[in-house]
Amino acid sequence: QEYLRRDEDDDLVFKSMPCPFLEEDNACSIYAFRPRACRAFPHTDAPGQASILNLTRKNAKICPAVSRILQILSEHS
Repeated sequence: QEYLRRDEDDDLVFKSMPCPFLEEDNACSIYAFRPRACRAFPHTDAPGQASILNLTRKNAKICPAVSRILQILSEHS
């Protein structure tokens, strides 16, 4: 819990950004041992995607790929 906090939706998020395990060359210093949430990020293919739309919207703020996916979906809905 040294690196995490609960946000307004009670999700666990990093206390600071960028990730404290991100090295200067953008490599993950704990890649082989990264948490499940990091392995699944950005969660756009998660089962029950409709139930985690708030998380997807949050991820769009920090992940250009998620932002683009949401943009494409909004253009086709």
